[in-house]
Amino acid sequence: MGYPSENSKWQSPGPNIPFGRRVTTLLLAGLVMLITCGCAVQSTLVQPPPAVTGSFGLYLQPLPHEAHPLHFSITALAALREDGSEIPLALAIDRIAGGDLLEMQKKLATAALPPGVYQGFVLQVAEATLLGEEGEINLLAPEEPLRIDYQFTIMKDKAETLFLSLAPERLVTDGVLFTPKFSLWEPERLLPSLKGFASNSGSDSLTIFNKRTARITGSLHIGAMPKGLALDQRKGWLYVALARENAIAVVEVSNGVILGKVRLQFGDEPCEVVLSPSGNTLVAINQGSNSASIIDTDSLFEKGKIRLSATPTGVFMGPDEGRAYVLQGTSGAISVLDLAGLKVTASKEVEEFPVKGTTNVNGAILYLISDFSANLLVVDAATLAVTSKIFIGQGAVSIKADKKTGLLYIGMQDGAIAVVDPRSALMLIDSFTLEGTVRHLTIDNEENAFFAVLPHSNRLQKIDLVSKQPLASLELEKDSHAVAVMGER
Repeated sequence: MGYPSENSKWQSPGPNIPFGRRVTTLLLAGLVMLITCGCAVQSTLVQPPPAVTGSFGLYLQPLPHEAHPLHFSITALAALREDGSEIPLALAIDRIAGGDLLEMQKKLATAALPPGVYQGFVLQVAEATLLGEEGEINLLAPEEPLRIDYQFTIMKDKAETLFLSLAPERLVTDGVLFTPKFSLWEPERLLPSLKGFASNSGSDSLTIFNKRTARITGSLHIGAMPKGLALDQRKGWLYVALARENAIAVVEVSNGVILGKVRLQFGDEPCEVVLSPSGNTLVAINQGSNSASIIDTDSLFEKGKIRLSATPTGVFMGPDEGRAYVLQGTSGAISVLDLAGLKVTASKEVEEFPVKGTTNVNGAILYLISDFSANLLVVDAATLAVTSKIFIGQGAVSIKADKKTGLLYIGMQDGAIAVVDPRSALMLIDSFTLEGTVRHLTIDNEENAFFAVLPHSNRLQKIDLVSKQPLASLELEKDSHAVAVMGER
């Protein structure tokens, strides 16, 4: 074996080191590099465990009427731990206009807090003004942060909600001093019959509210991208489609506990759910896999999957226990599902490309809406033939049949709600307007009112069905999707 020549590309470690030692030196250097690289790779693969936290929400309650002429800013808010340390919270709002918040709750902050006992909060107010007869008067706000004592506990993976109230007494003293007094309290235990739920796809949560007062009472971190809701009022269970989690969550209405999750296949992306009249079967349409999952609610097990020809956009049922209807907006098809046989028994394309639908009381007639057509389609359930069309205007996105009166309520993209009585006339009989797209509707039988989800403003609006006047509204989270209330019809 010869030595490398002087013209070789290989470079020696040094001119005076023997060749054998040179090779040994290079081998040792290579070994060090391998060990170093291995450590570097290992350090990138090993991730620290996720922080253990519990979710927390703080809501500012409707302000007293005495606060109507007041405006002030909240510049800082921090949770006060048991050891006296503070955890700053990001504010959802910072400017409080008294006249705008007399009848409405407002989310002040949400956060993931470390588990433990907390003593309360510290809050800094500033820039207070009072609107008087001669114009706006600048007030002197407290220089020191206000301490609000109230002991509460954050638990791992649990949601805690508190409410902040402003006392009406002595808001302004000596004519120029802003002297607010705040108090904290927990929501009272709500009877199951008064509960309502709204899904928030953007925050992976459910908003829990009192349907009678339209006030938020809590929230629940439900899973990834909750969308459609189905409520079994007899069993007291709420089913939630979790699109990004490929699962259906089951919630106990009485206590807000997640009983379990029905796991679907990867990529299913369930978006809407509907419950059979008996409550024994749940149908979920899956936009990710162009399919419908048929779920047994007693065992919480997916009995089977029915493949569809195109992406499903809507699902609904009538009084027939074994039949469901699926709309496939991209192809314009309406398909009839046999829930016992796990198959499509009939399918027909409709030129208006319907996306949502419902049935009349006996299930003999279907009513379909399309975001491309200005017509409400009246369809014979036996033949799937369009028997008539009712002009309602462009941009329909949601539909709800009132099984008590027979009226149809259609929510539009521009905020209008069209009212149709298909029994007496093939025409629109009434309409009124809300602020923003009406994504979903449900009707409360007890108060004869309906609730409308307005995702553009992240609000839930409660409206009287007789007067068509707004009764109340509450603030939802980002990308609100659906609503369900106990006692709905």
